[in-house]
Amino acid sequence: MHKHINCILTLRFCTYKTLLLFCLFLINYNLFADDTIKPDVYRYTKTIHFYYQPGLVIQTHAFVQGENPQNKSYGFFQSFTAQYGLHTDGRKLWQQLYGYPVWGFGAYSAYFPGDYELGRPLAVYAYINAPFKRWKKWRINYEVDFGISFNWKSHDLHENGYYYPIGSYAAVFFDFGINSVVELSKRFNLYLGLNFTHFSNGSVKLPNLGVNLASTRIGINYLFNERPEYITRVKPPYLKEWEWLIILSPSIKQVAFSYVDVSDDTLATAFNYGVYTLSTGINRQVSHKIKIGGGVDFSYNGAYGADTTLINGTPEKAAATFGDKFLIGIFPSFELVINHISILAQPGFYIYLPETESQDVPTTYQRVGIRYYFPGNIVAGVNVRAYNFSKADFIEFNVGYTLKWKKSYRTK
Repeated sequence: MHKHINCILTLRFCTYKTLLLFCLFLINYNLFADDTIKPDVYRYTKTIHFYYQPGLVIQTHAFVQGENPQNKSYGFFQSFTAQYGLHTDGRKLWQQLYGYPVWGFGAYSAYFPGDYELGRPLAVYAYINAPFKRWKKWRINYEVDFGISFNWKSHDLHENGYYYPIGSYAAVFFDFGINSVVELSKRFNLYLGLNFTHFSNGSVKLPNLGVNLASTRIGINYLFNERPEYITRVKPPYLKEWEWLIILSPSIKQVAFSYVDVSDDTLATAFNYGVYTLSTGINRQVSHKIKIGGGVDFSYNGAYGADTTLINGTPEKAAATFGDKFLIGIFPSFELVINHISILAQPGFYIYLPETESQDVPTTYQRVGIRYYFPGNIVAGVNVRAYNFSKADFIEFNVGYTLKWKKSYRTK
């Protein structure tokens, strides 16, 4: 007899190890790959950064609000960060286009006073810091950090009656900040900023409610060399072009269930489901930095309307046909181009959904991710897939093929 009581879809940002290694490879390969501007013989200016970040835990779920073994809400936290970076100077075109950013790698450590449940997370990550606006002695920047955190305390799906935010030892680290840098001397900068930090294990192991932090950041930057002299060249005109893409995106989604067994005890378990999407679309690159377009997705989502059946007191996946899991969606597309890398955003809308008894049926879906254009028209990347503009769903690793052409028929 089937006694399915509750289905919890707790799927947040990013499977961690493979995702991190893939993105670090793309960033490192892309930022200093060959460009139309040949590099000079001198080296980039190097810098180190040391920051202190006091802040607050954002109250996004019951555990941090007080439903935990301590019966206390999480509030104040503090963290420390060290970074090593390279100042770009415009010797490559993308550097000038993005305002001569700083990029590099960092290490992060956080501490929650009075906590005995979460652990002392440490993180390593890659970052890029680029200006919104630059003046002679100071600038306002945005910074994006992405990496892996570890040293979390591991927990089971429903441990001692509590739903813990992170059940695994390792989790994804994501940080976004707005900051101001003031030049104090030839080698020192003062740094002041505001940051949002997100931790999640991508449902590698449930529970995965995630931990979100808001903080201020204050620190000092030291430059090992003289400040770079920025190279400014006349930007070459961009010849607008079209591209047609075919992308295959396999992924895995985990769904958790609570159920009542033959002894009337409430238990919890989780199953993995395959998700496979074939996408095709057309983009128009309208400048050195911007692509716009749209496309259609054909998906088999094994987790859509997922259910269980109790067999001898043990839950098993309920049987389903291909038609029960087949979905069709359409999406507009926006890509921010950085050399051979694209940062993409695609808000999608389902035009076909099978009927299901599930109460958590998506009506929209969204992609945010990174894509690399290899030689030979091959593309590869990774996306975060969300739904209803509010819930992270699963991770898509993708590979595909693209054809590009210009509207040459408009010219003689």
